Amino acid sequence: MRLAISFALGFSAVVLTTAASADVVPNVQIDCPKGTTQERGHGGPYCGPPMRADCPPGYEPQVYGSTSYCEPPPPAPCPEGMHWKSRGPDEASCTLNDSCPSAGRTCETGVCKELSFCIEEVLEQRYLFTVGRGVCTTPSDCAAFPRSKCQKRVTCTNEEARTSEAKRVAAARGVRASAVPAPYVAKPGGAPPRYPIRKDDPEPPPPPEAPAPNETPDASLVPDAPSEPPDASLPPQAGEAKPPRPGGCAGCEVGMSERDTAGWAALMTLLGLGIAMRRRKGG
Repeated sequence: MRLAISFALGFSAVVLTTAASADVVPNVQIDCPKGTTQERGHGGPYCGPPMRADCPPGYEPQVYGSTSYCEPPPPAPCPEGMHWKSRGPDEASCTLNDSCPSAGRTCETGVCKELSFCIEEVLEQRYLFTVGRGVCTTPSDCAAFPRSKCQKRVTCTNEEARTSEAKRVAAARGVRASAVPAPYVAKPGGAPPRYPIRKDDPEPPPPPEAPAPNETPDASLVPDAPSEPPDASLPPQAGEAKPPRPGGCAGCEVGMSERDTAGWAALMTLLGLGIAMRRRKGG
């Protein structure tokens, strides 16, 4: 794993010395899963997941880019002037603390001290990094890293951090590898995080969604009035609209009852008798 390799190479510290503010950060909208937020970086937009609350003892929740993971503790507490830092679920090392203006001054986490480290300048992609490979007292202490030199750096000491790292190491000794949850990577259009969210880093509210085509009706809405049963005193199909006939009009009553048909036949019979009697008189 890269984690083991990183520590085996020595204590590393990365300090960006090339100004990155000149890079253009594109502001492109992407489809982030629920529970994540769109972030912007020099590599483009990405989805930032929330901190998780299911890390075992000795492991701390961390988010690096679009990955949420449980950071493993260091194999041993970092030397004075360094702290344990990860850059992903399988890449971590002891990193130089923030630099101080001068030795002897009070810093945020302790006292500024001038200490010696094996310093190496590393060019990665377009950036120049200052990497601390470990502590040293003489140049021979840096023989394992031919490109490094034993140089002095003013760093902030933090005894509380070293004590905390020692407690993490002790707490994680009884944790099995199977108990460490797998990292979650927030991919555009992917599945949302399923792990519990840390309380001090609440899950952001999900964006509003359009209703589904076959969505269940809201129970709070007033339902339509039920249809009344047909009146038994009326003949069947009374009051029902008849379907339109060719050449007719929709909604017009075009049907006749049996009573209407009999009356119409009697009227036509009388009309026929009247016409016959007039013809006899005229003849």
